[in-house]
Amino acid sequence: MGTKTARLDDRIRFGEKAAFALGNFGSIPIMSLISSFLLLFYTDVVGLNPASVATLFLISRLLDGLNDPIMGYIIDHLPRTKLGRFRTYMLIGTVLVCINYVLLWFGPAWATTGKMVVAYISYLLIGITFDIKDIPQNSLIPVMTDKENERSSLSAIKGMCYVLGGMVFAVGAPMLLDNMGMTLEAFYVLIFGTVAIVLMTTIINVAGVRERIEPIDQDAKYRISDLFKFVLAAPVFSTFLATLFFGIAVSISSTSNVYFFIYVLDNQLDIMGITSMLQMLGLLPAILFSGLLVKGLGKKGTFVVGLLLAGLGPLIRLLSITSIPLLHVSNILMGAGLGLITTLMYSIGADNVDYIEYQYGKRAEGALASLSSFVAKAGQGIGGAVAGYVLAATGYIASQAQSRQAVSGIIANVVVLPGIISLVACVIFIFGYKISKSKVTEITEELRARREAGAAKE
Repeated sequence: MGTKTARLDDRIRFGEKAAFALGNFGSIPIMSLISSFLLLFYTDVVGLNPASVATLFLISRLLDGLNDPIMGYIIDHLPRTKLGRFRTYMLIGTVLVCINYVLLWFGPAWATTGKMVVAYISYLLIGITFDIKDIPQNSLIPVMTDKENERSSLSAIKGMCYVLGGMVFAVGAPMLLDNMGMTLEAFYVLIFGTVAIVLMTTIINVAGVRERIEPIDQDAKYRISDLFKFVLAAPVFSTFLATLFFGIAVSISSTSNVYFFIYVLDNQLDIMGITSMLQMLGLLPAILFSGLLVKGLGKKGTFVVGLLLAGLGPLIRLLSITSIPLLHVSNILMGAGLGLITTLMYSIGADNVDYIEYQYGKRAEGALASLSSFVAKAGQGIGGAVAGYVLAATGYIASQAQSRQAVSGIIANVVVLPGIISLVACVIFIFGYKISKSKVTEITEELRARREAGAAKE
């Protein structure tokens, strides 16, 4: 059965883009605070062993990641509602993940016994409940429009909001904890405030956007076995693999960054907030001029430049580990890399959705979004585990002066490993991703022709 396609003049207006932006901004604190502060909260506030927490991160994230393709399959096959294929389920998922989020942080603290058991259960459930929110949200760009310029605009908005949201909480959270101290009460303010933001922005997002693009054939549902074909398609596989390595690098760094400012720079958490703001000096120009880079280098070339900056940025700090000016330069370079990567990531993902429909005749936004979620969680879990294992192996002891070996472990987590792993991601994408700009145009035109042919049969 055929379906309608977006009219050529059916542009996405400012209000819809603003609602889309707020929804993506509101998704950031859930995982960014977990990545940046959960290890510290569990070790220094709850009193859990860092190696035990590292194992928790690794096992729970990998097990949770196995759930992602199943959740993507379920969401792609759920009935359409009045709000479309994705927005109703995004709203339901938001309520569930907010309840789970509170338990993730405070369940182990409130428990009188079995703190690790509570941590394992809530950490595993956070991935499942977050999927119900995140997969529909990450499926919106391919269904909001099939226009290349609009997709690039939405991808840039999504990337900017992800980065700006990350910056807001990267600056605000350390300031809050610096003023209130590393106490349970401070985390109450941080986490319950976060939950309020997530709920409010999701409601605005759901109410404000439209779903325009539907499958060419509504009855052509893919099977779960098709996921193997989808993920092994060369553009999809290389994108996921490069994203996985980049995610590992970011997770190692973000998980360990607070340790660097506490134990290497002598409790200068105020500088942590300043460095996060300075990333904007690289990030905003990268986002603003990414369109010009795409015109000259293409999406692939621009994405590669972003990965290069993300890799070289931390490594220059080896010239002088405690140099604050060099730290600022490093953050500006990493901000530029992050700006390019996040701006292009979701537009490339939308192109991959079209590639799958072009090759296999089946629309699978939820499947690819769920696989992207798996990659993100695997990267976060592996990166968090690596950070915890390095701390444990080098002799980190909570809340006291660290040995030279422990300081070296912190430096490895914040500087050396993120830089090297980001460069590996760059090499993977250079040699693995083969969709050119002309190929994107060919795929888009072919899919539009198929939709028009299907609509003519109705």
